[in-house]
Amino acid sequence: MGFESSLERDWLICLDFDPNVQLILEQPFSLTYAVDGGERRYTPDVLAQFREQNGVVPVVVYEVKPVEVLRLEWQKFQRRFREAVRFCRERDWRFKIVTEKHIRTPYLQNAKFLRKYRGNPVQQMYKDQLSYSLKGLGSTTPQALLALSYLEDEKKMAALTELWRMVATGEISTSLDKPLTMHSPIWKSSWA
Repeated sequence: MGFESSLERDWLICLDFDPNVQLILEQPFSLTYAVDGGERRYTPDVLAQFREQNGVVPVVVYEVKPVEVLRLEWQKFQRRFREAVRFCRERDWRFKIVTEKHIRTPYLQNAKFLRKYRGNPVQQMYKDQLSYSLKGLGSTTPQALLALSYLEDEKKMAALTELWRMVATGEISTSLDKPLTMHSPIWKSSWA
């Protein structure tokens, strides 16, 4: 997808990695509104459609801006954001402003790290062994899971790629809101 800033790119990475997001549209629509006898146009940055929850498919429209820009130019943005809120409410959508405080988090770092493993082919032999060991351990850490599963360092290193693929695809769960390390708690996903 295209993006206008590195902050917007990072938000797209977060949305893309979120398993609850089904659809992402960049600059999804434009609004025209009257200002001082003329017309202005506003185009939000991103629209995300989430998985159905209780019969509802949540849609959120996002504006991505640095905190400092919002602080310095709030008067300029206020009217367009109000129009976006109105437009979204008419459709039972939500409008949210996100800043680097929401985006530049451990979740973003984890998503950047794990995304490269999502497309890896399944290494079935390693997957089966890791799944078997994890079932026996319950909650553990990547380091402990590899140590229990394999004695040889070469096999541990080879299995690590499959372990990260399993985390990236949600087959193994962890908290992505904290920096991911070899000592992070991991557990078998309830759906896997």
